[in-house]
This record gives sequence, C-alpha cells and structure tokens, in this order.
Amino acid sequence: MNRLADNTSDEQYKKVALAIAALGTLVGVLNGSTLIIALPTIMVQLHTTLFGVMWALIVYMLITTILAPAWGRLADIYGRKRLYVWGLVTFTVGSILCGLSTDITQLIGFRVIQAIGGSLLVANGTIIVADAYPRGELGRAMGVLSMIMAAAFVAGPVLGGVLTLIDWRLNFFFNVPFGIVAIIWAQWKLREVVDLDRHQQFDLLGMVYFTIAVIALMVYIGAGFIVGLLSPMMLAALVVGLASTWAFIRQEQKSSSPLIDLSLFKIKIFTYGQVSSLLNSIGRGAVMILLILFFQGVKGEDPFTASIMIAPLAIALTITGPIGGRLADKYGSRLIATAGLVISLVGLLGLALMHYDTPYWYLATCLFINGFGSGLFQPPNTSAIMSSVPPDRRGVTSSIRAFFGNMGMMISMSFATPILLGTISMDEMMQMFVVGGSSIPVAVQQTFTGGITLAFLLSSLITVPAIIVSALRGKGDLHHQHDTSAE
Repeated sequence: MNRLADNTSDEQYKKVALAIAALGTLVGVLNGSTLIIALPTIMVQLHTTLFGVMWALIVYMLITTILAPAWGRLADIYGRKRLYVWGLVTFTVGSILCGLSTDITQLIGFRVIQAIGGSLLVANGTIIVADAYPRGELGRAMGVLSMIMAAAFVAGPVLGGVLTLIDWRLNFFFNVPFGIVAIIWAQWKLREVVDLDRHQQFDLLGMVYFTIAVIALMVYIGAGFIVGLLSPMMLAALVVGLASTWAFIRQEQKSSSPLIDLSLFKIKIFTYGQVSSLLNSIGRGAVMILLILFFQGVKGEDPFTASIMIAPLAIALTITGPIGGRLADKYGSRLIATAGLVISLVGLLGLALMHYDTPYWYLATCLFINGFGSGLFQPPNTSAIMSSVPPDRRGVTSSIRAFFGNMGMMISMSFATPILLGTISMDEMMQMFVVGGSSIPVAVQQTFTGGITLAFLLSSLITVPAIIVSALRGKGDLHHQHDTSAE
C-alpha cells in the first residue's frame, strides 16, 4: 500500500490532513457539548420531558453507531475524501433543519439527518490522519486531535451557555459557517494516499443483520430499565437482538467482503484496545450530562454559569491529550492508557461521594482528575488501535472504534436516564428546572442527587474491568513496525 514519501510536500499534507480532520471533529464536538448545556432550556421551551430531550441525544448516538461500520467499510472501497466531504455537507444541512424545529418530534427527526453526517465525520476523520502519519508519529498526531477535541469541550459548554441565553436554536445554527469552511477546505486539499481495491463488494445482508441487532439490543437496554428487563416485550427484543447478532457473525465469517473483518480481533492490541475503549465509554459517557442536570437543576444555575462549572473536566483533557500521545509514542500504549484509566476512576469515585450541598471546589477537583485520566487514555489507545492493522483496513478499524465508543455512550445514557427518572416525579423535575432547585424541598434535592451519585458509582464499577483489559493488551506497539499477528 502507498505510504506518503518523506518530502516537503508530504510533510505539508500531514499538517493539512490533521487540520481538516480537526475542523470536522471540532464541528461535531462543539455540537454535542453546546447542546448538552441547552437541554434543560429545550425541555422547557419545546414543552417536553427529560425523556424527550434525552432522546434527542440518544437518537444521534444510535444512528452514528449503526452507520459507523458501513461508512468505514465504504471508505476502504471508495476512499476517505469523498465520504468525509459528504459527511460535512449532510451534517451542515442537518444543523440548519434542527435549528428550525418547532417541537421535539421534529428535532429528533432532524437529528437523524445530522447524525448521518456526523457518523461520516467520525468514521473518516481518524482514518485521514492515520493515512497521513507514519506509525512513530501517529500518537502525537492523535494527541493533537485529542487536544482540539478537549478544547472544544472547554469552549463548547461556555459557548452553549451564551448561545442558549440568547436562543437555544443558535446551538445548531452556529455549526453552519464552520461546516461550510470545512467543506470547501476538504474538497480543495484532501487527497487519497492509500491504494484501495475498488472492486470489493459491500456486505448489504450483514448491514441488515447488524442494524436489527443494534436497535433491538439498545431497545432492551434503554427501555428495559423503565418497562422491566424481564417483561415479555423486553425479552422479545433481547431474543431478536441476540439472534440477529448470531446471524451477523455467521454472515461475516462466510462473506468474501465482510462489513466488519472479524479476523482483526485476532490482533491482541486491536481487541484489547477496542474493548477497553467500549468499557471506558460506558463508564464516562454520562458524566457531563449528569453534572449539567445537577448544576442547572439542583443548584438552579443558568446555562452559562453551569458551563463554567464543568470546565475543569475539559481543561484537564486539553492539557493531557498531547502529553498522552507523546508518551505513547515513546513508551507504548499499555502503560500510559492504563494509568489514564486508573486516574479517571479516582475522579469518578470522588463524584460518587458527592451530596446535594457538596462544595464546588470538591466537584471541580474530581472533574479535573477524571478529565486528566481520560486525556491520558484516549490518544494512546486510539493510536495503538489504528497502528495495529494494515492501511487498507483502517476504514473498518476506525468504524469499529467509533461503534464501540458510541455504543458505550448509549449504554451509559440508557442506565443513567431511568435512574434519574425514578428519583422524583416528573412534575417535581420540571419545577426544579423552571424555578430552580433551591426553591424545592431539600428532600427532593437529596433524592435527585442520590440518583446522580448512583449513576457515578455504576460508572466507577464499569471502569475497573476497563483498567484490567487495558493492562492485558501486551507491549506490541512499543516497536515502530507494522505487526498484525496476535501476541
């Protein structure tokens, strides 16, 4: 496969590829972090419930999860640039439509369109960077990408707080100029740097089985906590999900052009990196939304103030992202990524001990520790995963990584939402967000905060196996050479 030659032109392209991927990432992350701040306001102004606005988040992650393997596979067949540009176009159009929504049903529907574009960006941005950088420099590049993501997490909530005070719709319209610039830049500057076999077939039957499996299992996980995990309807969803998963695995094993190349899981670093990423996403996926609900609900803060209060999490991510990538290039992913997960666990355990009247300095410290650990984990883990496979399998590799990341986020949201819904009545919850938590009885504040801390405790427990899996990955990425054998 072609690899960029080491000359001035290609050195410039590496920087351009990283910048374009970063801009697409920036658009996607800003959309997510600004929207989280706006959720309580959207809930009130669109006359919906917490369940309704949470679905505006969950449906985006669901679509992104389902489509990620398809886009990764198509990127290995048709190239990264074309899909990335179309992703930017679709995401920008979806943002405009979301901003024009007049009720929660329209918003959820238009979020589907936005998610199609977002999934194209997620699946292809990492591949574009991995194609442009040699293995010994990839950790550093992923660290830069992680830093930009973290910077968006810092700016996003603050920006979202300001925009929401003016009009929550600006959280969507703000994406448009960024999207237009990214579309023009990507179309003008990106190129294909890896030879691809365009005669491969797309596994449509595998895609059907995969879609049914993901939807059925997410219905079971998401609705099961509310309806009852052992209710007939939920058990039926579980059976459909497991049967479809079995059919999908059988289809992939016999397909000449599988949607997901299951043989990649024979590579130890690939498998352990992906599983630790999934568990980490489950563990920390709901952290930001839980604290936004705490600060805007129990504490009664306005969106802008709440955004400032969660900033320590993103500031720590910004600081440690590049550090984690550089250390991984030198010492390998196992030590750095695993240490990051341990530090992240300390922050989660601290949040699990909070009360409704816990002083802010304590919460800020826990947020900083959690963000610090996450910043150490993500770049080394991503670099190890992407470096462990041949160049022509980076599309499907990135899509699997995106799938596990989004699946973890959805699972995290799925168990956090029913826990909160089960703490206080819907009327009490609406009153808390409309008039402020300080005006409702202390017992209600304590009960709602208890639901939040229970979710943090579960997140902490899930992070423990993530640490174990990360530590078992081996040392194969210490040597800057391509090795796709199982270790």
